[in-house]
Amino acid sequence: MLNKLILIISIVTASFAMDYKLKPIKISPSVYMFVGHNEIVTKQNGGNIANTYWVNTKKHWVVIDSGASYLYAKQAYNIMQKIQKLPVKLVIDTHMHDDHWMGNSFYKEKNIPIYATSLQANTFKIGQNTRILKTLNKNDSKGTKVVSVDNIITKNTNLNVDGYNFEIVVLKKPAHTNQDMFVYMSNEKVLFAGDLLFSERLTSIRDGSIEGSLASLDIMGKYDVKVWANGHGKYTDLTAFNHMKSYLSDLKTNALKAIEDEIELDDFVNNTDMSKYKNMKLFDRLNKANLDNAFREYEFFEEE
Repeated sequence: MLNKLILIISIVTASFAMDYKLKPIKISPSVYMFVGHNEIVTKQNGGNIANTYWVNTKKHWVVIDSGASYLYAKQAYNIMQKIQKLPVKLVIDTHMHDDHWMGNSFYKEKNIPIYATSLQANTFKIGQNTRILKTLNKNDSKGTKVVSVDNIITKNTNLNVDGYNFEIVVLKKPAHTNQDMFVYMSNEKVLFAGDLLFSERLTSIRDGSIEGSLASLDIMGKYDVKVWANGHGKYTDLTAFNHMKSYLSDLKTNALKAIEDEIELDDFVNNTDMSKYKNMKLFDRLNKANLDNAFREYEFFEEE
């Protein structure tokens, strides 16, 4: 009887599409943020693990990272239209990880141009399955698909939308992934960092580079920033920047010392003390993998 009841509840639950319960947070005079969960992608969270951003230029909205699904993007759009009924001018994707851009499918239906890296455009083909599509319930993934990128960004680019300047900076070295970009809006000194910056939870280095990530901090640190619009985590002050610099530096320092001391990889991964970060979300899931990647990156490293 209990098993039948659970099955009925599961069927009924699966028949309804998810309400993401999105709440826009105003982080500067013109910028709103939707904060994602500090989790991995699951059916239960609908892939909503990344932050997304909306900029009001008084005549248009500009979207930076469109979110995990068609449904997510549609719900975000409807919420923002209630704040001010304006058309979306364009969408910018900061990097290739699909928790940030599967919402593009919603905007593609509205013929809104999408700007993204060549790595994203070349890696994901129309009709291809992604992590998000493999995870979400059918009702929650309805309409979600890989769509084409309209404008591939390969070099630093300035976009002016209604007097608001968006400086897109393409990193020359791998950082969070093999090709990342961030966006600086000089009007209000907001830097949209994508996954170059995390607060509240650990980053993952699996697709990128610690050295490149540290270099990205140096580049972003040269900008006059009042608001740090990060890829994950709720903080918009220097919290994420300082956390990333500390964590990445510790990974590098510990890896270089272990290699110099001829410590084996398994010993390094299992015995290196990174407990000062243990209260960060996903520490147990990601820290050892990051240590492993750090050791492999610096094993034959030569300082430039």
